[in-house]
Amino acid sequence: MPPRRIRFRPPGAKPWTRIGPLGPFRGRLGLQWVLAPLIVGAVLLLFAWLLLFRKTAPGSTFVSVGAATSFVEGRARAVGIPGVFVGRIGGRFFAVAQEDGCSLAFCGGRYVDCRGAVYELNGEAPSGRGALDLLPVVIYRGTVFVDPDHPMNRSPAPPPATPAACG
Repeated sequence: MPPRRIRFRPPGAKPWTRIGPLGPFRGRLGLQWVLAPLIVGAVLLLFAWLLLFRKTAPGSTFVSVGAATSFVEGRARAVGIPGVFVGRIGGRFFAVAQEDGCSLAFCGGRYVDCRGAVYELNGEAPSGRGALDLLPVVIYRGTVFVDPDHPMNRSPAPPPATPAACG
């Protein structure tokens, strides 16, 4: 008995059926059955991209503090959260919080606390010893959001020998 011939055609396709670039079923089912899975695949790919890469507004504890354009480069200002200032340097936003029980003011391009310690706009002391607490900042659709509930706690600068004054 001769061995059975191996076939490379799908079941139901006759030996004389031409297998084109769209497969042997195009003639029976029509071109719409070939295009439909491609369209469905493209739609699924679009939804997956939107789900994975679309930016969403910050949620939970983030608070809107103003439009990004309202913060002038090289300056800082108090925002609607008590004890919080937002400054802008080189296009980056920094939110700092005053230490408990010690007021903070912005004057002369720097922060000065109640003890007279001086801090730069990014919250660090010029001497490199000590810094203000930084708060997370997110810009979404031109609005600045600050999270006051999750500060990056840092030790304040030691009191200076000659306190700085705002004036």
